[in-house]
Amino acid sequence: MDCSGAQSNKDPQITIDDLPNEVFERIIAHLNVEDCKVASLVNYRWLQFSFSRIALGKVQLEINCAQRSPHDYWNVLEKSSRSYRNLVLKFADDDEGFLLRVLDKFQHSLERVSIEQDAEARLLHTEISSTYFTRLMQQLTNVRQLTIKTIIELSDTVDGAQLPRLERLEAICLYTHCLEGDWIDWTQICPNVTCVGVPLQDGRNGFPHLIQHFSNQVANLSIDARFLERDSLDFIVQEDFPKLRKFRLLYPINSPSTGSLIKSFIGHCPHLTEISLFSNTISQETLETLAEHCPQLSVVSLDTNEAPPTIFSILSKLPRLRQLILHKLTVEPSMVTSSSGCFPSLRQLTCLSIRINCPEAFFMQLHKKMPRLTVLELLDRFRFGISNFNQNGVVAALCSNMPNVQRLALVDWAILDLSVLEKLNLLENLAELRLKCIGLNPNKTLPRCASLRKLVLDVDTLKPTDVIPPVSRPALAEIISNGFPELTSLELRRQLLDRTKASEQEIATLQSTLPGCVFYRKTRLQMADKDYTALF
Repeated sequence: MDCSGAQSNKDPQITIDDLPNEVFERIIAHLNVEDCKVASLVNYRWLQFSFSRIALGKVQLEINCAQRSPHDYWNVLEKSSRSYRNLVLKFADDDEGFLLRVLDKFQHSLERVSIEQDAEARLLHTEISSTYFTRLMQQLTNVRQLTIKTIIELSDTVDGAQLPRLERLEAICLYTHCLEGDWIDWTQICPNVTCVGVPLQDGRNGFPHLIQHFSNQVANLSIDARFLERDSLDFIVQEDFPKLRKFRLLYPINSPSTGSLIKSFIGHCPHLTEISLFSNTISQETLETLAEHCPQLSVVSLDTNEAPPTIFSILSKLPRLRQLILHKLTVEPSMVTSSSGCFPSLRQLTCLSIRINCPEAFFMQLHKKMPRLTVLELLDRFRFGISNFNQNGVVAALCSNMPNVQRLALVDWAILDLSVLEKLNLLENLAELRLKCIGLNPNKTLPRCASLRKLVLDVDTLKPTDVIPPVSRPALAEIISNGFPELTSLELRRQLLDRTKASEQEIATLQSTLPGCVFYRKTRLQMADKDYTALF
């Protein structure tokens, strides 16, 4: 009997290693740095693609000269064949020029460079010669983003014409006291910069020279004054910003000068489309200034503890407002219901601290005043169950009154009951659902939502109902497959399912019942008060 013919009739065994290089590289690009390290241990091909140019976009090379000598780094990196794109350089001393050798080696691949100071070194500044500074700049000709987070002083002066031009540089961020002076013309060194960031420190409350240099060409400007603990911003903006589209101001100090600064600045930005303000208090005068002078605003982000109750009435005067993000500010239903205005263009509303006492009236008015709202993100900031989505019918009222929602995100500090989602099928256009909470109580089967394509389930635990004797919970596979039969993307927290036999069976069941769905297991971000937006 000829067995070779029978063997040839069988389909060949296809594995992931049979994928084309381009497809394989794109798959690796979705992994985080830790997963890339694990994947690189499989075989030589996986090693190559785990640290390819695309994957290296997430890898950050850190050189800390306060802990090791530049010579040690050069010995390790001299024979490296990787094309690093992100470099963090913590300055200390480079008398022999080994740092320049490292920069020269990776010059053609570097895209983002951050020059910082090691926190433990406690160095107030770094002093270098003009010759060294010139050679340093020559190694950064391919860099697109440059950040200098340390005070660099030159031991001698240098003519700006002698410095190389960084033609590809698009974004620059310089701390105050850093390379400022008339002898450096940053518009000549970086002629194509469109994004500028300036962190202000104590002792510098005047208008930064760097902003003055690029006022005619900057499109994205960020002023970070969070480190001004004693001083106040008292400068008045004189320059025009004809091309500015995005402006971000971080100044947490409650000072009357904040409103004056914003008012004087906005008057020089006729084409502003996005603004982000971080301040303890945002006055009604500041909001009215935005509504009056920035009719083209499409994105407004306010990170504040206190704002006037008329905030929605004032912002409704912006006819092109498409996205509104409210941090920390507790949103009360009366803020919306008392507003006489309508948001004709608003598509996305993000409330990162919300208390809803009368949900039916609140969501009814929300739909009436924001008829085109399709993305709704709500975070209950009250961590001890004072007001969470399990109570008062919040989710049920949302589902009944917001039929146009296509993407819904709910973040709660409590254990969320599946029973609150009993009317989820009323959202006929819902395509993406994100549930993030401390725990999930699967005490009920989810309603059938055929429109849902993406589900992000980020919880710490799956807990049965709190009764005695305990009632066993439905299988996760049963809950998801019955409720969302048309899923194409499912993201679960990596620690949600332990690698027990039962858990793996649930995943296998999901994969068989949802054959067209892509599964992800990701590490969950910590629920911290510092950054609510990261939770979404």
